[in-house]
Amino acid sequence: MKRAKLIGTFSFCFLGLCYPSIRFATTARAAELEKLNVVYSTIATASLTTWVPLEAGLYKKYGFDANLIYVTGSQAITTLISGDAQIAQASGAAGVVSRLAGSDVSIIGAIINVIPMSLVATPDITSPKDLKGKTLGVSRFGSLTDLGLKKAISELGLDPIKDVKLIQTGGVPENFLFMQQGIIKAALISSPALEKAKEMGYRELLNLADIKFRYPGTALLTTDSFIRNRPQTLNRFLRATLEGIKYAKKNPEFTMGIMEKYLRISDNKSLASAFRTYVLGYIRDVPTITSTEIEAALEEISVRNLKAKGADPKQFYNSAPLEQLAREGFIKELYPR
Repeated sequence: MKRAKLIGTFSFCFLGLCYPSIRFATTARAAELEKLNVVYSTIATASLTTWVPLEAGLYKKYGFDANLIYVTGSQAITTLISGDAQIAQASGAAGVVSRLAGSDVSIIGAIINVIPMSLVATPDITSPKDLKGKTLGVSRFGSLTDLGLKKAISELGLDPIKDVKLIQTGGVPENFLFMQQGIIKAALISSPALEKAKEMGYRELLNLADIKFRYPGTALLTTDSFIRNRPQTLNRFLRATLEGIKYAKKNPEFTMGIMEKYLRISDNKSLASAFRTYVLGYIRDVPTITSTEIEAALEEISVRNLKAKGADPKQFYNSAPLEQLAREGFIKELYPR
């Protein structure tokens, strides 16, 4: 009896004394979360690789108090260079252009290594030749939509410099809006807006992903100084990103809910179609980066920037951070088979 009473008293004292310590430790851990600013450059399905780790709690799991910043087009690179963000998800070509200009921006992964967009035109455009002399839209000059549109126009046998006029719309969603308003006749559109556009009678002239053109369409970028000075931070960020990609693919209902929230599209048919084609088809499980993608970007950029001619592709990317994850066995843990 005395023993039981003693244990009860000790338990009471332990809880009374230790519970505040436990609560303090939890608070301390929360306070120790590392602040990390991550910029993404488009309101499109590609940005799921930043949205899902945030919404699924994976950034916190890996020790981050993450803040997502939306900045359109190539301005995402400017945000990275300024130090307002430490990681950017943006066009790899924009990163190459920045490095050519003297920055220390480096591509560490290619989330999507094709251009997963389609050239879509208004219903009155019945063939590519009808685009000649027309005004087309890009989100920003120098952005992925700019480079991709020029590639698409060339594939259709037109000169993107002489045969069409390009204007800036401000973003991928605005591309479709400008077409609906009659301001432009064609632009690049991605899922799920692509499915909606086709339902409304707009014409898909070319799907850039179908031409097997390897390109750093959606890339992960940081700076040489960040890679050098904060390798463990980058390692944990990549773990959160890769786990987020797997989570997105394994949990379609959750992922479509995130798409609905950020894209502001509630049409389940469009969301399901975008999930199948974009999430399962375009977003890569392991976003490796190689010289092949960089060479394609340099070829495109060299048309307007002579510094790109003959540049060594290896100076624009760093594959070491992802290779480190592989050596640590993390990728094999995610995908045992």
